[in-house]
Amino acid sequence: MQKAYKIRIKGIVQGVGFRPFIYKLAKEEKIKGIVLNDTEGVIIYAEPGSKPMDSFIEKIKKEKPPVSIIDSIEISEKNFEGYKTFSIEKSRLTDRRAAFIPPDISMCADCEEEFFSKADFRHHYPFITCINCGPRFSIIKDIPYDRINTAMDAFPMCSRCRTEYEDPENRRFHSQPNACSRCGPQLTLYDSNKNPIIDKDAGRIAEFTFNKLQNGSIVAIKGTGGYLLAVNAEDDDAIKRLRILKGRAFKPFALMCGAIDTIEDFLHVSEKEKELLLSRERPIVLLRIKKKKVSKLVAPGLTYLGVMLPYIPFQHHIFSLEKDMVLIMTSGNISEEPIAYDDEDAFGRLKNIADYFIAYNREITAPTDDSVMFAIGDEAYFIRRSRSFVPVPFKSVTSKKHLIATGGDIKNSFALAKEDIIILSQYLGDLAAPSGYELFDKMFHHFQHLYDFSPEAVIADMHPGYYTTKIADKLEAEGLKRINVQHHHAHIVSVMEEHKLNDEVIGISFDGTGYGTDGTLWGSEFLISTRRDFLRAAHFDCFPLPGGEKAIYDVWKTGISLLQKAFGNDIPLMSKENNKDIILDMIEKNINSPLACSIGRIFDGTAAILGISRSISAEAEAAMLLEEAAIKGCSEKIKKNAFVIPYSDSNTITVSTSALIKYIVETINKGYTIEETAFMFHASIARTTVEIAGILREKYSVNRIALCGGVFQNKLLLSLIRESLTNNKFDVFINNHAPLNDGSIALGQIAIGKSLL
Repeated sequence: MQKAYKIRIKGIVQGVGFRPFIYKLAKEEKIKGIVLNDTEGVIIYAEPGSKPMDSFIEKIKKEKPPVSIIDSIEISEKNFEGYKTFSIEKSRLTDRRAAFIPPDISMCADCEEEFFSKADFRHHYPFITCINCGPRFSIIKDIPYDRINTAMDAFPMCSRCRTEYEDPENRRFHSQPNACSRCGPQLTLYDSNKNPIIDKDAGRIAEFTFNKLQNGSIVAIKGTGGYLLAVNAEDDDAIKRLRILKGRAFKPFALMCGAIDTIEDFLHVSEKEKELLLSRERPIVLLRIKKKKVSKLVAPGLTYLGVMLPYIPFQHHIFSLEKDMVLIMTSGNISEEPIAYDDEDAFGRLKNIADYFIAYNREITAPTDDSVMFAIGDEAYFIRRSRSFVPVPFKSVTSKKHLIATGGDIKNSFALAKEDIIILSQYLGDLAAPSGYELFDKMFHHFQHLYDFSPEAVIADMHPGYYTTKIADKLEAEGLKRINVQHHHAHIVSVMEEHKLNDEVIGISFDGTGYGTDGTLWGSEFLISTRRDFLRAAHFDCFPLPGGEKAIYDVWKTGISLLQKAFGNDIPLMSKENNKDIILDMIEKNINSPLACSIGRIFDGTAAILGISRSISAEAEAAMLLEEAAIKGCSEKIKKNAFVIPYSDSNTITVSTSALIKYIVETINKGYTIEETAFMFHASIARTTVEIAGILREKYSVNRIALCGGVFQNKLLLSLIRESLTNNKFDVFINNHAPLNDGSIALGQIAIGKSLL
């Protein structure tokens, strides 16, 4: 009796060339049957004749398309139908929606070669793509992943593209975004008043853009997930204008270079950093400056620049006109608002920034900022997880309920849990902006539809003033069960979830501010943590935060508070600060001066005490400049001067913030430079961290350490702590697939929620 099999494959297996791959493999293995997409993934009906199925299944696992991810392969016997050939059938709907959506991918080498070939009919076509590259997540409207369910539905294929699409030997076989200049999307160049200047002629648009950028113009270019603002990175005047118009006084701008050789010419690039830059994801990577090439205004006072390589055809086109050109490519927004991706919205919000707009007539269904990463040694870490990485799921324990976690207010991402997967959304930005709040709502409903998601419980931060708390309030009012989670516990559990840690860990969460269980603002936490609960084992002691969380920007107020706690009202170093007495009075009378123990705020205050920053325009600006000073003052000789900050010998260890500040002042008084003092500050926190970790290891018999929190974006501090912990034989775990900052909060919230429900 002849055998027949039903093979169900789940994972990221739609939009990545999986059906064409199965088709070709079945032909090689002389298997008859069909393959198709449905709302659960890919299904194969295979009749192998007298041959065993082992070889076919093994080749599926080993030779699968490079962008695909197989989560499971289920094989069952079925009735023999007597298929005569093997074919790709039309997609079907089932009663379950479990298919995963692939992320957007940079242009592949084959398409790049065709793009620049004058003999190819897609020469300079800005939407050239194939089964191995191009937009996916940013154009999808529904599953299964068929053209009708994407933004490409508005562009019927011409006969030439249709022939490729139906040819099993062509790499555009069943490539849903397949198009050419005859039938696909087109570029249009506009002025800032939306008057068209050049329509459809990509070559002329590229040349016009290149010339305008060389002459100081700001150009808004619609990319994969939204608009980017392009500026010549060597033009001081243009960058000054961009900073003023965008409302971005300090925060560094991302760069784009046309080739890895250009990057290596002026930036230090390690093997790991090169691997990230050249990867198909093409993230922004933070690299240390080797020599001056771009304006100092790109990243004022910083020695690290964020840079990426082109990932869409039009970007490649611009850089082909000048190999060594370096451009700013920053998100098309104002200040901390979400990226503009809808054309009308972009022209409205960016009209007073951009001189010209390059748009195209295809909808972006899901906006994504560029992802941002950095590397230390062989390890890579996320600052922002978005384009090319979202919505790749996290595998998890099976959830009894559908859960949503609302995340944090800054650098927001939300998360959904369904069955054995967690989907962490793209970076959405700061929810304080109305557009951020609106984008959260839109993307939540988009994900809800795509994944057939019906939330039964909501997990939120316990901070009463967060915008995400309001979102959770609304969902609770609609009948969802509500769980509130402490901010830093969520940070630590995000590491546990990512690394599949189920036993207790020593969680070290160094962060900005998070609402604590005692009503104070935490952020220097040593937690003995499980997925369900935690014990606060150690932290830095508290100090007043005059003005509350607004002191995040007026860091001089935090500096005065730290000095007052250490020295009383007769403060050193900042004694001539204007309005000093007002702040001292606020502290003494406890007027809007909540207690905080945040390492982030200690960094801010120390930067103010050392005269590095007074007020800032962007979150973590003072801390970044303090790190820069420390890098300049770094030496093994100075490192030996680092001391262990005194701490209490009590049930909950309290590190003396005042002793640290006294040490800083004493160091300056001894004649050490600002840079050397900044380095000793970093080294002392690192040394103290490791000593306390050792005490907790002995006390609680825990050797695993999880590090998470926005302060660990400080490359110097992370390096010092990680290296020393490793040398002291700790097992150290850090997020590699979720951001170190609040972008990981939702992942931890979901994992905690799963453990409690």
